Amino acid sequence: MELYRQRWQIELAIKRLKSLLGLGHLPKKDPPSARAWLHGKLFVSLLVERVVEAANTFSPWGYELESAP
Repeated sequence: MELYRQRWQIELAIKRLKSLLGLGHLPKKDPPSARAWLHGKLFVSLLVERVVEAANTFSPWGYELESAP
């Protein structure tokens, strides 16, 4: 059951990438361009995750917020 839960989390992450970053359609035809395009999209997704994690504990008033569950 635990393996299924983990697999489902991976499925959800892929679905989120495809919808939010437009990974469902590859606009490039030649392999080097397609690889560069895909690497760029994956890099952006990693940056977005880091920004969201930082935003969860950021306080504009200068004090620490509790970590989100």
